[in-house]
Amino acid sequence: MRLGHVCVAVATSLLVPQVSRGGIIAENTFDASLDGWTSNTPSQVSWSKSGGNPGGFILFEDTTNAWTVVDAPATFLGNYSALNVGTISFDHKIIAETGIQSLSPYEIDLSGPGGSATWTGATPKGVTGWVTLNVPLVQSDWTINSGTWSGLLTDVTQLQIPVELVTNDTIPGDTDHEGIDNVMLSSPAPEPASLALLGAGMAGLGGLALRRRRANPIVA
Repeated sequence: MRLGHVCVAVATSLLVPQVSRGGIIAENTFDASLDGWTSNTPSQVSWSKSGGNPGGFILFEDTTNAWTVVDAPATFLGNYSALNVGTISFDHKIIAETGIQSLSPYEIDLSGPGGSATWTGATPKGVTGWVTLNVPLVQSDWTINSGTWSGLLTDVTQLQIPVELVTNDTIPGDTDHEGIDNVMLSSPAPEPASLALLGAGMAGLGGLALRRRRANPIVA
């Protein structure tokens, strides 16, 4: 393959994955397992192979007064500073509840050596279908609990999502079943202008290589 063709091929290989991947950094759909997610109340959290959005999901079944959260595995942790904003998204469902006393809003908690922050969304009104939450990693959308936003993003060591939004009176027979599915950490897709600039740059390299080859022909 000639050098000019190599440059064009490299440009193509660089452009296509960026467009098709859409900037996914980490993703769990729970179709086969809990995918490394853990909980502060492991006896109340399990993997369900069906009923998710779609397929499997994390199932919470309340049996104590403890407030239950789920913790992300290492694939979701690290330096968020390079994400260029980025988004955390997840699906939540209140499957069944009785004896309800109160409901908490949707929430995400991030923490690390440089600080901690909480995102708070709307409050559900009771049993729901699957609700998808898309949360931008923009400081104005979060409450800084300690440290600084930039310090936190440098090294995120914990990502927690409360799965339990329902507080009931725990009278025998009361139910509180909730679920989480399709958690994703992503960065923005490349801007069209950036893609065009990259393509033009690679095409320029191809043209330069072609001109050099013509100036210095290879004699067989």
